[in-house]
Amino acid sequence: MFRLPNITRTDQFLLRWAALSFTVLVFILILTAAGAMEYLELEQIRFLGGSPFYIGAAEAQISLLGPAGTFALCIGITLYLALVLLRERRFSGRVQVGLLAVTALALPGILCVLWGGVLNMAAPVICVLSCWFGAEILHLFRRRP
Repeated sequence: MFRLPNITRTDQFLLRWAALSFTVLVFILILTAAGAMEYLELEQIRFLGGSPFYIGAAEAQISLLGPAGTFALCIGITLYLALVLLRERRFSGRVQVGLLAVTALALPGILCVLWGGVLNMAAPVICVLSCWFGAEILHLFRRRP
């Protein structure tokens, strides 16, 4: 990655972290505005309505987390995970962190049948995947002379 004069390594790291976080959050906003999150929520409801979950029609109408709450969750996840993924030097460590984060965020979307509603976790999972992909790109460009 190119080096700007009079910028310390800490400032470069902060710039990469802010750029990655901002890019991921804008990507989530674009997907939400385009209706992709609504489509994914409908697919999740269709999945939960089948075997072995059989969520009821009344429960499928209840959203346990609104759009504002989902975006607030995405902000927290993105800021923290971008920091962790950019600080991890090894590829295997970044893969492990990404897989654990995706698993931890996807499970409540399935277990929501026990809570009497639908918890759409598509946006947070996409945040994790986008952060991981962006961190991999930044690590790839950083290693080049």
